[in-house]
Amino acid sequence: TGKNSEIRIMVLEHLHLLHFKNHEGSDLTFGKEVNCLLGDNGSGKTNVLDAVHYLCHTKSYFNPIDGQNIAHGEQHMLIQGTFVRHDQQEKVSCAVERGVKKVFRRNEKAYDRLADHVGRFPAVMIAPADAVLIQEGSETRRRWIDSVISQFDREYLSQLMAYNKALNQRNTLLRYFAENRRWDAEALEPWDAQLVPLAVAIRAKRAEFVERFVPGFLETYREITNGAETVSVRYLTEVATTEEAVHQQWSEAQNDDRRLRRTT
Repeated sequence: TGKNSEIRIMVLEHLHLLHFKNHEGSDLTFGKEVNCLLGDNGSGKTNVLDAVHYLCHTKSYFNPIDGQNIAHGEQHMLIQGTFVRHDQQEKVSCAVERGVKKVFRRNEKAYDRLADHVGRFPAVMIAPADAVLIQEGSETRRRWIDSVISQFDREYLSQLMAYNKALNQRNTLLRYFAENRRWDAEALEPWDAQLVPLAVAIRAKRAEFVERFVPGFLETYREITNGAETVSVRYLTEVATTEEAVHQQWSEAQNDDRRLRRTT
């Protein structure tokens, strides 16, 4: 921010948990500075952090299946938070009942689409399990990148959702071909027409994000190691940079798609 720029912060003032994991009924009030949670192992400290993640990202950081986050033996759970954002108090809540679609509200108004909430209350979660970003495969890193970009780029989130929806339909069609022992390449063309431009757009934004991310990452790493080590981060992808080239890639991959029954 500039010298005379106004710095605005977002503060979570209060959190209410009902039947959320091991919290049968908890109320926590937070200060504007750093807040520390102290307690024995298994007392629910990490679950408090996960509840905050729920309110900001509409889902759990650790378990995306909502019903499995309801306390054992209970039929529903509720997470409520009071934020101060842009100097305005806002209330966010998430209600989940077994067998029923979850209800997410902001200022008592329910969302029609959960994606409309993503990015309004940006949050960063750091947990021991984050080591999988290095240890696991590229899918884990893509999910992390997608989560970060989606919080500040609503168009990217829309593109990503549209891509995943069309990709699922294309994969369903490939499985149908295999199960019925038939092949119709023309039937794939409408899905390719949707997916190719989205793939190019998503690739470009991921590459741009990594380029912007690298300087801060390198500076932090230098501070941690006192400059004793040098590292680098690169975005590697087989996806080409133009729609024409990507369409050619998809055409050349059709035999593999047919054999494996999924979009390769």
